[in-house]
Amino acid sequence: MLSRSITRLFVLAVGAPLLGCASTGSTTVPPATPPGALVTAAAQPPRRWPVRTVPHVDLWLHAFALLSEDTAAVPLYRRGYRDSITVIKNSRNLLTGLDANREALVKGLARGNYLDAQFLPFGFANWEELQAAAEQFLQLSGDMRRAPTREAAMRMQGFAAIFSSTADREWLRLFLTGVQDEAVRFFLPEHQKQLRERASTITAVDSLWQQEYRTKFERFLNNTSQRQGDMVLSLPIGGEGRTGPGYTGRTMVAVTYPARPADAAQVLYVFAHEATGALVGPAVGDNTTPAEQRAGVASRYISSGQVQAGAMLLAKLAPELLPGYRQYYLAQAGRRADGDVRAAFDAAFGVPTIIRDALQKQIDIVLSGI
Repeated sequence: MLSRSITRLFVLAVGAPLLGCASTGSTTVPPATPPGALVTAAAQPPRRWPVRTVPHVDLWLHAFALLSEDTAAVPLYRRGYRDSITVIKNSRNLLTGLDANREALVKGLARGNYLDAQFLPFGFANWEELQAAAEQFLQLSGDMRRAPTREAAMRMQGFAAIFSSTADREWLRLFLTGVQDEAVRFFLPEHQKQLRERASTITAVDSLWQQEYRTKFERFLNNTSQRQGDMVLSLPIGGEGRTGPGYTGRTMVAVTYPARPADAAQVLYVFAHEATGALVGPAVGDNTTPAEQRAGVASRYISSGQVQAGAMLLAKLAPELLPGYRQYYLAQAGRRADGDVRAAFDAAFGVPTIIRDALQKQIDIVLSGI
């Protein structure tokens, strides 16, 4: 289960020398993009909360999705993502280094609890920068005192916080090798294909967000210190988004990337779920006992509370989205709602009344500007 403390992981990173891998830079949609067109971020005028794609974030999350046992109530990745990738690879009789070393990587992932590492790419502009920092960290055997400069140490700080032991670093070394092979032999061409096929979706999302809903979210974002950020459409992501400080110096929120323009509102559902993230941990922590926290009950409340908080926010800002939000998260949890959708939603994502009230109070306070 992904805790909200993890989604707030702070990763410091600055520029690093580019390596010879194929480019994995980001794309974004400008104010007047022709339908289906994607252009580079460098060509865009500044926008508040632009809609973007960031391929190296997708690559990193894709690799974790292939290795993770995704048993959370709201899956950490898009439902069926790993199976869909396996079908594609099998049809091409393709086995990459990530596949060949999967057993060892899965065992290490379970032993080392490297979930925090999912957020490392947020701190880098592209795959080359991330790879360079990771390789330098491994060359130094994790000894940050040997970093040649303060800037180099800052680039490696996120790796040092997660991969502190020799066994951890050996896992990272094997993982990096597998991800590099996965990128060249499968991910990069497949990712570009998927982006081309979904180009009309990013245009639809950008229009829905910038022209209608960004202003509705603005007060909440401003009052929770999220005035500037990037909405990143990510192919491996489902209802459980990812949030953290990005290399741009702004908040980066990775949300789902629907296959069809008609499903563009799903992006707003996941964004609402993520935007309330900082409120949930304190509400649960203040209203659970130490025994409940040790037993893991609090963690379950955080997951369900996150879904409930997103619904509470939409009820205030965009109530027309609330029925779709409930249906979407029920589907994410593999639940059916043949009758009363709200009742099914509350049953699937139940939290104690005292926590619900605390969440509602915090959302009301934020929106009132206090």
